[in-house]
Amino acid sequence: MAAAAVLARIYIVRHGETDENRLGIMQGQLDTKLNAAGIEQARLAAGALETVPFERAFSSDLNRAAKTAEIILQKHPGVPLEKHDALRERHLGDWQGQKLEGRGTAPSNAEQLSDFSLRAARWWNNTILTYVESLIMQDPMHRKSLPGNVLVVSHGGYISRLIANLLGSGKLKCAEGVVVNGKCWNTSISVIDIFGSGEAVLVSYSDTTHLKVDLVQTNADVIDR
Repeated sequence: MAAAAVLARIYIVRHGETDENRLGIMQGQLDTKLNAAGIEQARLAAGALETVPFERAFSSDLNRAAKTAEIILQKHPGVPLEKHDALRERHLGDWQGQKLEGRGTAPSNAEQLSDFSLRAARWWNNTILTYVESLIMQDPMHRKSLPGNVLVVSHGGYISRLIANLLGSGKLKCAEGVVVNGKCWNTSISVIDIFGSGEAVLVSYSDTTHLKVDLVQTNADVIDR
């Protein structure tokens, strides 16, 4: 029996480094910018993705993610960037702009983890799965070759939460040898293949083989409560 065809391949990229990343400052939804290292990381990611024929591209509307996406798309003229606030990092309330050290319980005005998870799930269902459904509905004689490739640029906490929830729900499984260790590095690339059956497979997670730079070891924005 022939292997099922991959309908869509989703490339999920974390934004490049910011000064706040380097200093261990919690950003959440603060609209921070890439530093020089982050711009270089985005350029390296662009090189790694240069030959991928993207059909769609999405990013958080926060500057650090949108700029990363824009740098990647410089090698893909004609692919418009769609900025979605639903792809933003978790709002961290009073923690935003504060140092990671000594952090205790999340403040009451932080986005609830359940709400954050639901926001990510809704975006995936409404955007990515709707795109996949559109591929299924297209006449095979008149569409471009499969898979349909999609770029998504977001934030470390968001990407980690989205993938963890998809795995936990059974809607996503890991390919053989793929390990999800919680680390989502700046401009790392995770790839999800989606089949016509609806099955989704994580074929790589937080890949940094394209990066030859010193990476920030701690993601101050990731909290589990």
